[in-house]
Amino acid sequence: MKNPKHVVLTALAAAALAIAMLIYASPYIALHSIKAALDAKDSTALSQFVDFPELRENVKGQLMSSLASRLPGSGSDEEPALGGIGQAIGGMVVGAAVDQLVSPAGVMMMMRSGRFGPRLPDAAEAQAPDASKGSREGRARGLSVRYQSFGQVRVFRKDDPATAFIFRRDGLIGWKLVNVDMG
Repeated sequence: MKNPKHVVLTALAAAALAIAMLIYASPYIALHSIKAALDAKDSTALSQFVDFPELRENVKGQLMSSLASRLPGSGSDEEPALGGIGQAIGGMVVGAAVDQLVSPAGVMMMMRSGRFGPRLPDAAEAQAPDASKGSREGRARGLSVRYQSFGQVRVFRKDDPATAFIFRRDGLIGWKLVNVDMG
C-alpha cells in the first residue's frame, strides 16, 4: 500500500506541472482561437483578443515617431515652423488613419495578411492569383512565437520577422494584442 503522503505530493506535483504547461502554452492556445475567428471572419470573437485603446496609442506613437524623423530638423529659422505644421497635419492624418485601421475589421485585415496596413500581393501571388487564393497554405504562413518576458510575446511570420504582433498576458492564460511592431 502506498503512503498517502506520497500520493498527495505526487498529485500536487502533477497538478503544478499541468498548470505550468497550460500557462506556457497559453499564447499558442490564444493564436489557435484567433485563427478560428479569422477563418470564420468573426470580428467579434477576434475583438476579445485585442486591447483597442492601447493598440491605437502604440500604433499612433510609432507612426508619429516615424513621421517626426522624416520632417525637417532645426537647420534654419524656417524649418522648425514647417516641421511643426507638418507634425500637426501629420498628427491629424495619422490619428484618423489609425482610428480606421485599429478597428475590429482593420485588425482582422492586418492579422489575415500578417502585415500592418493593406497587403500588396507579392510577385508569386501576382503571377498565380487563383492558386494562392484557394490554398490555405498561401494565406496561413508559418508563425513563430517568442516570449519577450513572462507577460509578453512577439508573434511574427517566419518569412517576415520585422513585422510582428505583440501580445500581453491578460490574466493568467489570456492574451491581448497591444502593439504592432512595424520593423
